[in-house]
Amino acid sequence: MKKWLGYPSVQITLCLALFGVVTWKFGPFGTVLVAPLLAAAIARPLLNMMENTRDNIRAAVWLPVHGEHFVFKDVTIRVLQDADHWRWVSLADARKVAGITTSEGSLRAAFGERLQKMGKPRETYIRDDALVEYLSKSTDAVALRFRTYVDRTVSMPGRTLRERAGKKPVDDDDDD
Repeated sequence: MKKWLGYPSVQITLCLALFGVVTWKFGPFGTVLVAPLLAAAIARPLLNMMENTRDNIRAAVWLPVHGEHFVFKDVTIRVLQDADHWRWVSLADARKVAGITTSEGSLRAAFGERLQKMGKPRETYIRDDALVEYLSKSTDAVALRFRTYVDRTVSMPGRTLRERAGKKPVDDDDDD
């Protein structure tokens, strides 16, 4: 019973039922006396119901993309995660934000397997550590801020997941 009294809709229903009983029993005189009490008693449950509605809408919108939705300076950054918990950033989105002008062939020569076509539709994605490495060489302020953003919000959670899974960091520079 106590659980049911916590729901705003039940509280509102009880207030309205009590108001109806008082109005029926005492007529217009009772209605005039109880109306301000009804307003005071029903205000809090109404506010709680609106807040619950807002929270439910937010959950319905954002929970499906939790951990996958990234935005930097009003540009949505598409990020994919593979089975080894590496995060891959869309090269097209990185170009929009940081103004990367290097050709895809040059990036492929520099980063090898850390640049791949994936997703639906097939687009070029760059692995998070390669993007941080590339942006570290930049002198542009926006690119450096983007590097910090990618490192903190994309790479770091991926590194944490890999450490928890017991995966050792892979260093692609030891290919010589």
